[in-house]
Amino acid sequence: MFSKNNFKYILILALGFFWCSSVYLSQEQYLISYASTNFINVAEMLLGSISMALGILFFVLLYKKAKRLKLCYLIFTIIATLSMCLFFFIKDKYVLAALMCATCFFGTAGFGAGYHFYLLGNVKEEYRGRVFSIGYGLGSVGTYLIVLLPERVYTSYLSLLIYVPIVIINIFILMRYTFNNIKTNRIDKKAFKSFGALTIIVLLMALLSGLCTDVIAIKTINVSGGYGDTRLYYCAGLLLAGFFADKHFKLFEVSVISSFIFSLLSIILLSLGYSTYLIAALSYFFVSFFVVYRTISFVNFADNNRVLYMSAFGLMYSRIMEGLLVLFEDYLVDNSTILIIVIAICLAVLIFVYFGLFYHKKEVTKEDMIKRIMIQYKLSVQESKVLEHLVECKSNQEIADLLFISLYTVKRHVASIYKKTNMKKKDLIKKCFEGTI
Repeated sequence: MFSKNNFKYILILALGFFWCSSVYLSQEQYLISYASTNFINVAEMLLGSISMALGILFFVLLYKKAKRLKLCYLIFTIIATLSMCLFFFIKDKYVLAALMCATCFFGTAGFGAGYHFYLLGNVKEEYRGRVFSIGYGLGSVGTYLIVLLPERVYTSYLSLLIYVPIVIINIFILMRYTFNNIKTNRIDKKAFKSFGALTIIVLLMALLSGLCTDVIAIKTINVSGGYGDTRLYYCAGLLLAGFFADKHFKLFEVSVISSFIFSLLSIILLSLGYSTYLIAALSYFFVSFFVVYRTISFVNFADNNRVLYMSAFGLMYSRIMEGLLVLFEDYLVDNSTILIIVIAICLAVLIFVYFGLFYHKKEVTKEDMIKRIMIQYKLSVQESKVLEHLVECKSNQEIADLLFISLYTVKRHVASIYKKTNMKKKDLIKKCFEGTI
């Protein structure tokens, strides 16, 4: 698990998430001195979230055109950094809003997120949940530590003494290491149907998540409760969800669906006067399951269909939903009964769509897994034929007889398969017969 390769991606995600999350907090708190609550809400939650989504979409559109994607990332990160630095020396609220959106668009919350999630395709599928969750968990802990600093530090230009070095380290890592160039295909008709179903599910999940966490954020009046201690619960949830995603995916799926019940319960508990801090903490813990699900599901889908530039679509959908909810949240927050009804209906639809129309169609055959292994590890056609019989526990001689090749050739192909996949026979059998999307 903690190989040099995995550690590299954990560090990239940790630095990226720490930067975008903490800067978002600092800019919000700085803007309070120059704008009204309504203006901040629109600038941050609506325009900021949409800017992040557009940044991810821009990465997708640029992916097929740009020959040097890493150079594009470097240029856009520099633009985001300049926007972040200039922000703390401006007092006009409209310019501040524009700079905040620029940071969101070009930085690790927008275009950078698209690039970071694309890089997750270099991580083996069996480790992705933990690599992602550990990276994001460390970023959450970093934001928690930022809040422990004096307010005058993280709400002013002094915060740049922390953020700028973080950006420099992030750029150094990405420029220092060579990443695999992953060939991409056009999404086929069969994959498009799965993509459509996954899109509907993630949008429903994002709606439920937003209805819960946005209400909690509005009712949480202090920074420590909204961004500080709750980030530790978020980290704990991420680590648990990441482990289940890698080791017990079926249980993880059920846990994700079940976690949205708290979206309904949180509103009821708030209405009954229970501790806002406790509800906010639990809300962050449960929403982490959705965060891991939307990421891993889309990265795995994109990897298996060789369309890795679409890896951050789950995050993009969430940002769009979070932004649009701003238009309705004032009405919903003030009408708990309506909010409960909306959440209950969305939860019922999600359960029906997931288990009624999507879950049972997601079963993967042995042939599907062999095809995926062939593509992912660049096996030859002959090696994939050998693999097909190898996972059925046939001996080398039996494989030679079935494929009309020599025993020596079979042994050579088997050795090549083991070397390319870095898996032995029992691991290949497990992957082919127990694999899931």
